Amino acid sequence: MSSSETCIFVPGEAIHKIAGSSLSGGTLVLQFSQADEIFVVAAVEIGHDIRSSTLPSRDYLALNGVNASFDGQWLRAPEPGDATSLHLQHLLLARRPLAAIPIDVFRDLVAGVRDPGNKRGFLITHDPQLPPELRDLGCPEFAGWTIERTGVRPLPLQIEPECFGIEQLAATWPVERMSTIRVLLVGCGSIGSAAAEALASVGMGTIDLVDPDRFLWHNMIRHSLAKESVGRFKVDAMREHLRERWPHTTVHPHREDVVEDAHTVRQLFKEADVVICAADGIAPRRVVSHLARRAGVPSVLACVLEHGAVGELLRLRPTPRFGCLLCMRAALANEGAMDAEADQELGYGTGSTHQPMSAVPPDLRLIGTLAAKVAVATVLESRHGDHTQRLPGEHAIIGLRPAGDLAPPFDVSFAGEIRWSTIPSPRPTCPTCSPP
Repeated sequence: MSSSETCIFVPGEAIHKIAGSSLSGGTLVLQFSQADEIFVVAAVEIGHDIRSSTLPSRDYLALNGVNASFDGQWLRAPEPGDATSLHLQHLLLARRPLAAIPIDVFRDLVAGVRDPGNKRGFLITHDPQLPPELRDLGCPEFAGWTIERTGVRPLPLQIEPECFGIEQLAATWPVERMSTIRVLLVGCGSIGSAAAEALASVGMGTIDLVDPDRFLWHNMIRHSLAKESVGRFKVDAMREHLRERWPHTTVHPHREDVVEDAHTVRQLFKEADVVICAADGIAPRRVVSHLARRAGVPSVLACVLEHGAVGELLRLRPTPRFGCLLCMRAALANEGAMDAEADQELGYGTGSTHQPMSAVPPDLRLIGTLAAKVAVATVLESRHGDHTQRLPGEHAIIGLRPAGDLAPPFDVSFAGEIRWSTIPSPRPTCPTCSPP
């Protein structure tokens, strides 16, 4: 069965009411949306001639778009074993397009199925005693059917799950551990907003957003926010944006400039497990590098260079093995590489004639999402010993639309190419890396 087929959406309340009813079967009320070709179980008979409403929340707009109502039926297996074989046949039939069971055979197998006449009937069967081995094969406890004189065919049921959100990934992702991690994100522009969404979507416990700017018209083309946020402070609008989609993440907005308000945001660095800097400009990046090092927390600096030709991620870990931003840039300068920090000082992305927009939204989202990945991987590996999150290096150059004419290590040749390398150890006289 494909999810694009006509199917029945079954709210969780309908499932509970069928499972909890003392009846062996009853009627259903199905509401139909012609635009989306979906049926929704709107009411269930839970006692003789007693129907209980099961419509889903109004938040599900499509599931509440009604054009017509139909009667349906639900039945429970009268004895263990009957529905077991029935639901196994449902599984096998679903794998064979257009296959059907003759209606007389089906009515002999399941007592109480109503004759649909010249119409199409709908049936949900419930087997509460489905053996574990059949569940493992994929047999459903609740199965949907279309009943016609020409035959009975399986109908996909879309059942509202008991568990929503990030908890659905708990079997394969450290959801509980993620809920304890706190990230400080400096800069809520195009890259920063993408990083914030990526962090929330992996179950981040707390995100502190630092940015003094408002969301303006020219930001809309490449930002996660849209028209309704124009004029608002980015940190406030992003908090609402994230809360709507990822309510498990706590977001604290801070309308502050990491350079001018360094004395107040310094405490946020001490409380964070990792810091991401997606702010433009030399000064913010240097301040983040310095404050994170002094707070003893790793930081990830993300940006695009050369008018969006390449992206750069720099992971700075406060250990004797790795230096800071200035140590890294000094080493690159000695090797004859371009001055990446000078490129950052331009008014990037303002749309002015002096610095036109060049990077397209997916490229900036790629850098923001990758920055979030590096930050999460760093914490999971270093704090929790998760070696599945080990990264290949500290410095990544990402080809976005590279011309291949830059000096190493920025000389990637292909779009989508990612080149990882390490970074130098601290300079002996570095004011950031030296003990205070």
